[in-house]
Amino acid sequence: MIGRSLFGLGTALALAALSGCGLVTSTNRSVFFVFDVSGTYVKAVPDAAKLANITIADLQPGDWVGASQISACSFSEKEIILQRQLPTTPSLAATAKRELFQAFNTYAAGVKTAKFTDIRGALAQAAFELKQRPEAERFIVLFSDMVADYGKSCDTSGIKLDLTGVHVIAANVIKTNPGDPEKYFALLKEWEAQVVAAGGTWSLVSSPDQLPKLVNGV
Repeated sequence: MIGRSLFGLGTALALAALSGCGLVTSTNRSVFFVFDVSGTYVKAVPDAAKLANITIADLQPGDWVGASQISACSFSEKEIILQRQLPTTPSLAATAKRELFQAFNTYAAGVKTAKFTDIRGALAQAAFELKQRPEAERFIVLFSDMVADYGKSCDTSGIKLDLTGVHVIAANVIKTNPGDPEKYFALLKEWEAQVVAAGGTWSLVSSPDQLPKLVNGV
């Protein structure tokens, strides 16, 4: 779990970034955040939302942001939290970022847990939304322990994924069993293999500063 003091610093840096002036052009980027709300991971959603906000702070005017949640049946528009394109005017983009900060904070404060963990369905939904976008750089950021648990009424474990042109980033991956490191690393390798097999690229970030740098190239 990411420390509160570090997130406090990150939030301050995020707000400072919004106060910068000067004309900044879009980097032609779309970012889709996916929050796991199943089981015990739901307790990590507030920290994940703060990490998403830090990442959004470095996005450029014209970039696009989307978000959904991993629940019992994730391949659904009902699980989409928000979709927003930042205005191309820097001052308006800064205002839009603040509104996104508030939207994520509000969501995290009232999030409810789900019984099952449909990760593959969430990936399929996020990829579907990104492929409707014209941006050249496309990212899916997964906030999850990456432990799938599919219910009988919505088992997407066998569906074919198409992640061509999409960079999947696993962030804040909480270790469900710290006493079994081999299982943790094997799980991550399995997901990396699935993403690559679907045509995507994969990254794992383990510290708060890595995600904004990876998404924004800063």
